[in-house]
Amino acid sequence: MSGSLTNDWIYFFVFVLLIGFLLTISDLLLKRLHVNPHTTRRVVHILVGIYVIFTPYIFLTSTPILVLALIFIILNYLGVRYSMLPGIHSTSRLTYGTVYFPLSFLILVLWFWEKDPAILITAMLIMALGDPIASWVGESRKNPRSYRVWTDTKSFQGSLAMFVIAYLMGVIGMYFGRLSLGGIADLGQIAFFSLFVAAYATMSETVSHQGTDNLTVPLGAGLMLDFMFHSETAMVHQLMLWMLITTAIAWLAYRMKTLSLSGAVGAWLLGTIVFGIGGTAWIIPMAAFFILSSLFSKLGKKHKEILNKIFEKGSNRDFFQVYANGGIAGAATILYYFTGNELWFVAFLGSLAAATADTWGTELGTFSKTMPRSILTFEPVAMGRSGGITVIGTGGAFLGALTIAALGVYSFNGYNGHMAASVILLAAFSGFAGALVDSLLGATLQAHYRCPSCGKLTEKKSHCGIDMIPHVQGLAWMNNDWVNLICTVSGGLLAIVFYLLFF
Repeated sequence: MSGSLTNDWIYFFVFVLLIGFLLTISDLLLKRLHVNPHTTRRVVHILVGIYVIFTPYIFLTSTPILVLALIFIILNYLGVRYSMLPGIHSTSRLTYGTVYFPLSFLILVLWFWEKDPAILITAMLIMALGDPIASWVGESRKNPRSYRVWTDTKSFQGSLAMFVIAYLMGVIGMYFGRLSLGGIADLGQIAFFSLFVAAYATMSETVSHQGTDNLTVPLGAGLMLDFMFHSETAMVHQLMLWMLITTAIAWLAYRMKTLSLSGAVGAWLLGTIVFGIGGTAWIIPMAAFFILSSLFSKLGKKHKEILNKIFEKGSNRDFFQVYANGGIAGAATILYYFTGNELWFVAFLGSLAAATADTWGTELGTFSKTMPRSILTFEPVAMGRSGGITVIGTGGAFLGALTIAALGVYSFNGYNGHMAASVILLAAFSGFAGALVDSLLGATLQAHYRCPSCGKLTEKKSHCGIDMIPHVQGLAWMNNDWVNLICTVSGGLLAIVFYLLFF
């Protein structure tokens, strides 16, 4: 055994040298032969991805692999931060893709090294080949049909290439990976499952931001593969069904302008996880939050027109808004799936109750006939001012948190009677407290700007046709999305703390 462990560290140094050699060659190609940096980056991306898919066959333990991943996370971050390693970092836009690449590999090793190495191999193949080939196909077209879901411009030709590569790698990776590692491989089942995996990987790639697809594509593909190959048949059918249903829901929300295009794609990705993997107890509160909050945002639209000049964003939610409100709930769903610990269901409810409390409090508060008061000083403040609270808004916030908590608990088989009532109150108060955190941040740290034309204090950087108006309060980076994210994190964390203290 000790000899095998020694061999693992020998192989570790060989891998370090191989990757170092690739990076050196990419720099030489860039500097001496003036090869396009996008080309050198893609070549390194593909070759390193192919290198690491052989690790389950070579290494006895995962420890050297984890160390290898950590080393290159740090090196690549320093390379981006200080303009080092130009062969992979000299691109026309800022991207942390080279950091996310080893980070996703590290997470996949932790997830699947023991459980199912074939999933590790397949997810890495999808990442290693899908993204560089998709970008090459898109750029090779003279007149590509371009579109932008979030921040990065994509092409329909590139996205189609991504789907095809993800599908082929799904079939090849799971079939030969299973066989070569001593598992059972049903080609028909693998081919069918890979369609859904490829769809999820492709949609994950469309919403990339500064290289995040190197994280979201392999992890999303790995999660889908794990669920499909390690869950009961009924649960797999549930996931497939909800992938289709969520497509219709996201499209309808986009058409009704409650979601932007990036918000619709983000909602589809999130809904597939929560609805497809979570089940009824997760579906009902999430669906209630989305439907009821969307309805409230449409009520009194004319009444709230004046506030559109103050609020940073309107009711047409984008990708970051979707994940600021529901991302913690999605993460809790994944953690519950992997652990089976009901603590994560409580965190799910707390975060979702916080998002609901914040939304209902804001929407209903605009109907108040009295001026809002500062949560810090209780002095009157302008309508729509962050950190302002009203009686109707505060009552609406608690009602929203209570509604979501009750719907979730009574849908969950683990609670009844006194226990159910206690968990409802726990989640409701956690969510309400999260909304109060949101108001406190709005009054203190959230960025505010003053329009030099009309003199109004606003969350918007542009006002009265003037761009980049003066920043006068709060932290410049602390916009409404970050405040909402901290709100849902607070609701989830408080729910965990209360549950551990009292149950």
